[in-house]
Amino acid sequence: MKKLRFLPLIMAVLLLFTSVSPCAFALEAPVLNSARSVILTDADSGRILYSENAYTRSEPASLTKVMTLLLAVEAIENNNASLDDSVTASSHCVEGIENDSSSLNIYQGETMSLEDLLYCAALASADESCNIIAEHISGSIEDFVKLMNEKAEQLGCTGTHFENTHGMPASNHYTTAYDLSLIAHEAMSHELFEKLVSTEKYAVGATNNHAKRELVNTNALLTADSPYGSKYVYEGAKGIKTGHTQAAGLCLMTSAERNGIDVICVVLGASGDSATESYDSFNDTITLLDWVFDNFSYRCLASQEDIVGTQPVINGDRQGKINLYPTEALNALVPKDINVYQLKKEITLYSDSVENTSSGAELGEMTLFDDNGNELGTVKLVAKGNIIYEQTSPDETEVPSASISGMQKNAIFIAAAILALVVFLVILAAVRKVRFVKARRAGKR
Repeated sequence: MKKLRFLPLIMAVLLLFTSVSPCAFALEAPVLNSARSVILTDADSGRILYSENAYTRSEPASLTKVMTLLLAVEAIENNNASLDDSVTASSHCVEGIENDSSSLNIYQGETMSLEDLLYCAALASADESCNIIAEHISGSIEDFVKLMNEKAEQLGCTGTHFENTHGMPASNHYTTAYDLSLIAHEAMSHELFEKLVSTEKYAVGATNNHAKRELVNTNALLTADSPYGSKYVYEGAKGIKTGHTQAAGLCLMTSAERNGIDVICVVLGASGDSATESYDSFNDTITLLDWVFDNFSYRCLASQEDIVGTQPVINGDRQGKINLYPTEALNALVPKDINVYQLKKEITLYSDSVENTSSGAELGEMTLFDDNGNELGTVKLVAKGNIIYEQTSPDETEVPSASISGMQKNAIFIAAAILALVVFLVILAAVRKVRFVKARRAGKR
């Protein structure tokens, strides 16, 4: 029973270690229902936060329209087109479109503004509007599709080839979740594009041969009035696009932001059941979004106060070194339980040695990696303080700058806390022993 008297003390020690030591628990992967291919990325850096089969060739369905809209937006930004352009559908507007295509029944001869056509493609996913946009921008659908493939290559898409503007199945029309995330990152960097895909409802006025059209965004994360039902509305969702064909399954490209965390998610090949109004493109997307918002945060991985390395210095026949610091704080979206003190770092010096450098000189860069080798960020390194020379006489000794890095401060704090607790435990044990001896003597009397 005497041993049990020290159990609270032992528990206190363990509690201290768990409270001051960084967590080292592995983050569990999200459990998805049916999506065949997914990717979740940081919208700021493009860094992959989670993926499954992200490089597997897949049917993009109407996610193709993201590229169509992006090229139209760029044409407008470059003054090669205008939202106010009056556009008349040609006989090619139904090219590649089948009976089960998404359509707003825009036929040859109908005229509307380019802005209206963009909303028809973005919200109602009208296939014919994409062909009309393509002809207006490039003169022909064929030339526009060439532009789509050139843009994909420019963005670094190595697993993508477009054969049409809308996403109906074709033998040489394919992409990957990873490539779609690259396209989404570029598209969402354009203000007009973001406005188009985040709009919940839009009215197209009556045209020369059609009554007024009321458009509702097909993205159920954005609006309860979506054709997919009202149960998927998600706080922080900003777009982007739904897609579905029998070959592609249910597809969804999403941008969402909460508490300063901005991500882009692509889900391909999911299942759905209209009878129960359960659609895994939304279910799996919500699972991924909840996972990142619950488990990730922006962390400072290296501050401007951290000494992260040294630069060898040669001054005549004297050799020394100078401390290197990040030029700015390196922040990244990482799991909340990551141990920032154990991240792998790779320091690249611009020169093996320098001559008599001074404080403030930019001398290299540092890249940090997580345990899986994923790059977390890169920051430039500058010299700070005085040169520390080797084998100098007392009169020649350079005094290094007396700075303590953030990591050193944490280590000192932890050591001091542990030392204080040990001293406390020793004193407490001594007091208890004295009381025990006194009580024993009193009992003998």
